[in-house]
Amino acid sequence: MNEHSNDSGQPDYLTEIADLTQAVENGHTLVKDGNTIDLANLEIQIAELCRRMSLVPPDDADAVTITIQKLVGRLGALSDAIQVQANKNN
Repeated sequence: MNEHSNDSGQPDYLTEIADLTQAVENGHTLVKDGNTIDLANLEIQIAELCRRMSLVPPDDADAVTITIQKLVGRLGALSDAIQVQANKNN
C-alpha cells in the first residue's frame, strides 16, 4: 500500500483507510461471485498502518477513529460472508 500524505506533509490516514475499505469492498464482490480470497496482504497493510499511526498520531483522531470503525464493520461483514461461503461448500 502506498503511504499518502496531505498538503502539510502529515500522513493522510483517512485516504489510506479508504483504500483499505475499498479493498474489503472488492473482497465482498469476489466472495459474492463465489471466489475465494486471500486476506493475508490486507492484514499486513492494516498492521503497518497501525504501526505508523502509533509513531505519528493522526491530526484528526476522531475522524480516523470513525473511519476505522467503518472499516472494522466491513471486515466483520466480509468475515461473515466468507463463513457463509465456506458453509455452502461443505
